[in-house]
Amino acid sequence: MEKENNILTKKSNIIGICVSQLQDKEIAGLMHTIVRHVVAKGYKAMIFGGFAKHDFPTAHTIGEASIYENIPMEELAALILMGQTILHRELLEDLRDQALAVNTPVITVDYEMEHCFNIRLDYLSCFKRLVHHVIEGHHCLNPYFMAGFRGNSFSEERLNVFKEVLQENGMPVVQEHIEYGDFWSEPARRICEKWMEKTDDLPDAIICANDTMALTVINVLEEHGYRIPDDIIVSGFDGIELINYCTPLLTTGRVDQEEIARQIVLILDKVEADPDTVPRPITVPFHIMGGESCGCNPVKRRTSNQYVLDVYTRMDQKQIHMDHIFQMMTEFTEGHSMMGVLKQFDKSLPDISTGDCLVFVNKEFCNHTDIPISRQFKEEHLLLILQKKRNKYTVPLLEVEKHYINTILQELWGENRQILLLPMHWQSEVYGYVALENGHRVVDYERLKDFMMTFSQIMGTVRNQSQLYEMYIRDALTGLYNRRGFYGELEQRMKELEGEDRKIFLASVDLDHLKMINDNYGHSEGDVAIKAVADALLAAVGEKGICARFGGDEYVAICLWGNEDVPKHFVRMFHHRLQEWIDRWNEREKKQYSLGASTGVILEQIHDTGEIDELMKRADDNMYDCKERHHSIRSSRRK
Repeated sequence: MEKENNILTKKSNIIGICVSQLQDKEIAGLMHTIVRHVVAKGYKAMIFGGFAKHDFPTAHTIGEASIYENIPMEELAALILMGQTILHRELLEDLRDQALAVNTPVITVDYEMEHCFNIRLDYLSCFKRLVHHVIEGHHCLNPYFMAGFRGNSFSEERLNVFKEVLQENGMPVVQEHIEYGDFWSEPARRICEKWMEKTDDLPDAIICANDTMALTVINVLEEHGYRIPDDIIVSGFDGIELINYCTPLLTTGRVDQEEIARQIVLILDKVEADPDTVPRPITVPFHIMGGESCGCNPVKRRTSNQYVLDVYTRMDQKQIHMDHIFQMMTEFTEGHSMMGVLKQFDKSLPDISTGDCLVFVNKEFCNHTDIPISRQFKEEHLLLILQKKRNKYTVPLLEVEKHYINTILQELWGENRQILLLPMHWQSEVYGYVALENGHRVVDYERLKDFMMTFSQIMGTVRNQSQLYEMYIRDALTGLYNRRGFYGELEQRMKELEGEDRKIFLASVDLDHLKMINDNYGHSEGDVAIKAVADALLAAVGEKGICARFGGDEYVAICLWGNEDVPKHFVRMFHHRLQEWIDRWNEREKKQYSLGASTGVILEQIHDTGEIDELMKRADDNMYDCKERHHSIRSSRRK
């Protein structure tokens, strides 16, 4: 008998990756290294990404975290959690539990949790070797240490290592030689400036807990006339990209990203071969990168021309991007129509992706905008509102199941092996998400972050303006158009049928005996009857109809047709549907009064909106004839 866990071998070849802080180049670089390796192994990668740290819950981080609700756990071959990018323990544990509940193995990177394949990054042994290298290898007798944030685990661990190495070498721990630079340049500069004031106790080495502080220290030292490394040795840690452009080249430590990705692939191989493989931790080392700042290599004055050119080019591109962002914000928020935004959205797509993309929104967002959805639209489904495929832009307005991966994303997979999914939200209010295909293209995640935040704000602004406009054109009690909304919608429909032989069905409807209901049962019961007739009218006229309440007990409903044929027996069907709905309501509600409505209808050609008042008058005349008949019938029954 096959073991139950063998279901893993039947799963898809899709690897899910949860990551945040994508705007950080180191994080994005590691993610792409992992993706490159798993794709080379034949897998597809679904990246569920964001930009927040999630270090403490806010309305914004709650909205960001909504992207992880879309993970099709049961469809994945494995789930990778890049833990130190998502600093929310409970969130990570919840994702782990969801995956394990459907027998999907979980791999964590630089974050340990039970029942997972934990890939540990060996910071400390490398950092200890680096401190030994500075103190013993270069015979430093008065080293200073710049830690990160006070109380931060990485900072305190590296500080403890520094103290251990001092003690191992019989050197005292001088508290004045230890400061916290908060892992950032400005605090590091203040501390180093303070150290430089003690001319009688200058360090021969400054060991920093990260590269950013180390580069700042070098700048301050050189400003004070000290030579690196001849006068003072400086070292950092983490191996950030910036050190490649600086002189002297910084001595630091860097994790082997390629080895992380190789270990992930080995785990996938083991799980595929034996689904019962017991998770165990795997340690990936850091390596010392001996540079010029400690004297291991001679200082070379590298040309800065290309770096300066790159910086200025990026600054220019950033300015162009921000100008585009502000222009988009201005243009897209000048109205109240989300459909209007979608129609001009194609000119902004390059800011999202150079590849294919899909944009989805939820029902709640649609309900408060002019995006049309059917009455059968399910709460748990999504609406595909934008699609870019092979540089062709469309507005599909297609309802899809939220968690069915083959339905939602099959348009993007094709020959592509990776998809990035990002949340669209404003604070904790979630609108939907974007699915991007970028292939092997380089993604500027800083620009992408700017765009996603801006577009989400545009959506929220237009949604709010749409709600205000709806209040302006809608009757508050029934949700039907008011007189203002009716004429506006009629004019728009007439424009859409311009040049065609337009026919109009117009119904004038009155609620019967509203005064009697109000007088005998109260105005709240009158409101119930008014709302009921409105619902009956909507059901009778159909989805293509325009319904309005002109005030009190007066309603209007119309349907317009162009060159197409008017549905056969439409007038008769309208009367039948209206009366059937009212009869069912009376039977169900069992009120002390009987709900009823008088109607007058016409079905004729219409050439322009100026004719509508005359047509309405004729329909009103028919309606009053009907009302007289209702009163006669009511009077005869009383006799």
